[in-house]
Amino acid sequence: MMVVFLNRAAVWCFAVLALALPLSIARAETLVGTNIDSRVIVGMSVKTNAAQELLPDGWTTVPFPRGPLKGANLLVSFVDGVLMVDADRKPLSPSSRRAVILLGLAKEEAGDAFRIFVMRSYTTEPENDPYGVNTSAEVMRTAALTGPANGGRQSTDNWTMATPEGELAMTLAYTTGTRSWSASEAKSYSAANPEFFRIYRYDSLTDLVMSKALERPLSGEFSLQSSVPELAGVFDGSEQVMAILDIPVRVREVFLP
Repeated sequence: MMVVFLNRAAVWCFAVLALALPLSIARAETLVGTNIDSRVIVGMSVKTNAAQELLPDGWTTVPFPRGPLKGANLLVSFVDGVLMVDADRKPLSPSSRRAVILLGLAKEEAGDAFRIFVMRSYTTEPENDPYGVNTSAEVMRTAALTGPANGGRQSTDNWTMATPEGELAMTLAYTTGTRSWSASEAKSYSAANPEFFRIYRYDSLTDLVMSKALERPLSGEFSLQSSVPELAGVFDGSEQVMAILDIPVRVREVFLP
């Protein structure tokens, strides 16, 4: 396995995730914590009305316009948080979590602003709910990485998110490629309270598993299925996977404005 800094795919990836989310040069921010996690981000193209139903009034769903996520109007982020600390670097209680988070890019109907919204969060830690979109869930993960010390490795990753109403299951198996280590910065807004946002600054180790926009095929297998009633419009059989990003390590600082 090789690690490089800022390859072209990674630069596009993080530029897209920060699209239209400018941060003020004169920063007056409060650090609220830091977390270390691994995650898999699946960029999907779903029916416009299904994505729109997850957004607040006054905002219209739009697909990501460029980069590896081009064409995706919904991101499904599988998050395995291994350590969460407060601003003083003291572990939170609990200090770890798992979550399946739905995000989307939207344009202001009455203006020109673009925002990334956190629309749903199915989490093992529902009481920590800054965005007001949490649903309590059991989230289970089984992952393995095998193969030579040098070169591609075989990665398998199985997730199951369960609520009393239904389940969502994801399976990913692929051969790792050349990973990149990159820094980025973004804002994420609440779909429940559109004026609330948090600022993230993070470093990530990323493997671009597949991207239709970049004509990068998947070197393995992938499946994503859901029986969660409120997501029936999203997962109705017409959805398409536009990109998959495997992020084994992300170190992220969280700020409030």
